[in-house]
Parts: sequence; C-alpha cells; structure tokens
Amino acid sequence: METKDTTKKRLVLASLIIVMSIVIIGISISYAYFLNTIEEVNSSNQGLNITSGELTMNFTTERYIKTNSASLINDAEITSKADYTSFSVTMPSSSSADSATYNLYLTELNISDNLKNGYVKWALYDGSGSNQIANGNFASATTGTNLTLKNNITISKGNTNSYRLYIWLSNDPNNNQIDLLNGTLSAKVGFTATT
Repeated sequence: METKDTTKKRLVLASLIIVMSIVIIGISISYAYFLNTIEEVNSSNQGLNITSGELTMNFTTERYIKTNSASLINDAEITSKADYTSFSVTMPSSSSADSATYNLYLTELNISDNLKNGYVKWALYDGSGSNQIANGNFASATTGTNLTLKNNITISKGNTNSYRLYIWLSNDPNNNQIDLLNGTLSAKVGFTATT
C-alpha cells in the first residue's frame, strides 16, 4: 500500500513533467514561427503566403494587377509601352541558411472568358527590364487558381532578386482583336519559399 507521501511525490512529478512538456512545446512553436516569418516592407501588401525560409518580398509598385481595358501592344515594345509590377525578393544577410529556393506565381486570378487566349501575355524580367526570365500567356488560365511564373529560383544569403512583371494584349495586325478590349483581369503576385 502506498503512503500519502509517495502518492504526493508522484503527483508532483507528473505535474512537473506536464509543465515541462508544455514549456518545451511552446518554445518549439515560437522558434518555428521565428524561422518562418516574413517581414512585409510595404504595409499595403499584407498577407503573403510563406511556407518556409527567411525571405522578404517587397513591392516597389502594386502587388495587385488589375485591368478593365488596355490597348494592343506589339510584343517588341512591351518594355517601353506595357504597364508592369515591380517587386523584389530578399534573403537577409542575417539568415540562418546560406541559400533558399522559391517560386513566383499569380494568385487570386480572376479573368474574363474573352481574355483566356494566346494574345493576353505575361513576361517576367529582371529588375532593370533588360533580361527576360520567363514568359507565357493566359490561354489555359482558370479563375480562382494560381498561374506559375517561375519555379525553383535560388537566392543566396545577403542577396536581392529584383523583377518586373509585364502583362499586355499582344497586337496581331492580321486578326480582328476587338473582343479583347472589353475583358477584365485581376491577380496578385505571390511567392512561396520551398527550402
């Protein structure tokens, strides 16, 4: 038969184990949160989806892309005539990892049916607008889904990758494109760290 002292000691020991477990779990969650937070430099761009890493995304212009009407632009003139969204991804020099990988995409895509074709195009350029990194069109775009711009981009600690994203209506002088002028397109630029 156990004495009252032995029962009391077991109760105290069990209580200590539970308290220590809660403290350890709390510290682990706090540490994971600290490692996976993002610093949003532009306060109007809250809500970026970061799954891992220590990356910061900053927008020089708007994160939101919206168009209700646009003029037709020749593909050779996009960097001089088309509107663009300018942004950068930074891995601070204080990061615990030496490098990270991330994906860029358009999210919350809303596109009218008449713009789901090969004439509505996008191109991702470096920050100066001189080197094209990736391109595509909205022919297979679906409202409410993400559209991948570029996957598996590597960045090293202390570096910044700057971008310009152009979206335009591509002029084809051999086709009547009047139906493109009454469409709507809206999306947000997003990124996800993958390592």
